[in-house]
Amino acid sequence: MRIALIQNQPLFGAVESNLNRLLTLIESVDADLYVLPELCFSGYQFLSTDELRSLAVDPDGAVIGWFRQAACDRKASIAFGYPERAADGCYNAAMIVTSDGRDLRYRKTHLFYKEKEFFLPGDRGFNVIEWGGVRIGLAVCFDWYFPESFRTLALKGADIIAHCSNLVMPYCQQADFARALENRVYIATANRIGSEERDGEKLTFTGGSVLVSPRGEYLLNLPKDAEAAEVAVIDIALAREKKINRYNDIVADRRPEFYR
Repeated sequence: MRIALIQNQPLFGAVESNLNRLLTLIESVDADLYVLPELCFSGYQFLSTDELRSLAVDPDGAVIGWFRQAACDRKASIAFGYPERAADGCYNAAMIVTSDGRDLRYRKTHLFYKEKEFFLPGDRGFNVIEWGGVRIGLAVCFDWYFPESFRTLALKGADIIAHCSNLVMPYCQQADFARALENRVYIATANRIGSEERDGEKLTFTGGSVLVSPRGEYLLNLPKDAEAAEVAVIDIALAREKKINRYNDIVADRRPEFYR
């Protein structure tokens, strides 16, 4: 399977132009699965719940329909982060849309920093979708900080974790090595670039999107400060082999009765 990481620099609130730029990046490479950043078309720093709601979208609405059409046109699947509008509030969400019209929806479990002021905490847990013979799980940004996130997806059978991110701390890309190795899965962290400065606070995003193999190999390592779209081919068999030698299997050797 060909995996593409898409790294963009959205302008806060400029949804249409951000979507057009994402489409240009998507169309610049051929892949089976495209992984895009968190909040990839809205921007990140919301100043009020009203502002967030004005930019949040219905998961069955026109903006998500744009991604569905792109997946259909590319005969691919696309994983992306977006602000989801719901009856009870708004969620920092992610979705995978497939070329055959299905989707997997996720709401960020672990909210970071001021996200807690505006977003509701995710309530759907971690799940996996199978497409093209590959099992794909979703996570969003700060979820990486909690080992249980990626471990849960691995135990649910994920071959690859599509990790949509707006990272401002410098650690995740290095930590992905351990997360991939300890779970024997591919991790595709798609991160945005650039800075946002709103209401006197400036956040700078670290770019450097990475694709890491179950052996801890960095198959893709995008620049820290430039938009980019890059592709690598992955071997799903590596993610399904959980034995590291004839005595040790990282799933079978778990002893959860002692993990309390």
